Amino acid sequence: MSNDSCNLPLDTDTVGLTYIYGLIFSLGLPSNLLSLWGLYQLGRSGGGGCQLVYILNLLLSDLLQLLTLPLWILYLQGGHRWPYGQPACELVGYVFYVNVYASVMFLCLIALDRCLAIVYPLSSRGVRTVKVAAVSGVAVWTLTFLFCLWGLLPSVFDSERLLCLEQYPVSPRYAHFKIATVALGFLLPCAILGENLLRRKIVGILVIITINFIVVFGPYHLVGGYRFVYLLMTDEPCGLERSIFLVYRLCYGLTSLNTLLDPLFYIFLCPDARLELRRSLPCVGKGQSTRKQVTLTSTCHLFTEP
Repeated sequence: MSNDSCNLPLDTDTVGLTYIYGLIFSLGLPSNLLSLWGLYQLGRSGGGGCQLVYILNLLLSDLLQLLTLPLWILYLQGGHRWPYGQPACELVGYVFYVNVYASVMFLCLIALDRCLAIVYPLSSRGVRTVKVAAVSGVAVWTLTFLFCLWGLLPSVFDSERLLCLEQYPVSPRYAHFKIATVALGFLLPCAILGENLLRRKIVGILVIITINFIVVFGPYHLVGGYRFVYLLMTDEPCGLERSIFLVYRLCYGLTSLNTLLDPLFYIFLCPDARLELRRSLPCVGKGQSTRKQVTLTSTCHLFTEP
């Protein structure tokens, strides 16, 4: 069945996704850059520990994802026609997907680290080190890269209709990949976060991580899971594609909201990260120079040992 046969209303998501992507990009880019700078200064001063490594990787993945949004806005404004050629579509689409699921994995690592620090503060010291965090970060990027490489090859570009990262109806191979992303990129992290929250001592940042994860990634993966399982079971996929198109596309766009929420939740709530921003960027902390200096070895609840 060709892509033309579904006759989808491709223009119905243009306004909604343009506003979503535009808002996220305009607010997310400066907040992520400020956050990265504050954490960089904190790291130079010797604070942060292994959590610093995880959060730096998280913000890096957010930033790379943010940089793809202007191109998606132009794509939407052009009527779902990608004018930059197949290599650019594959690169941008690949960067987008890799960083979405890298963000998910780093959220899980942050949650696991906090769980170990609170429940097993002494016995976990051997694994809660900067070296282990760095190795874990390399492993996350490598596995995510290979996973997305398997799912997005041979191409995510439709040369006839100039669609980028869109298939209507989807191929069985791509449907299997997306079902795998629901299982590994949403259900498994939900199980990990849920298990952590069962501990009586686990509060604060883990609750924020869990709520952020479910609100941002939940609708897309639940709607997508239903879509791709149904498409594998039916011989007439276009009816579902037409009925679910707008809802699915808006849920897809909302996944980028994590790039805006991450720095707000994990950085701007951290007093020492804000202190480093004020120290390195006087315009940020104007009028607050008389505040009592906080020692760099005692960081916010996100970083400290219980």
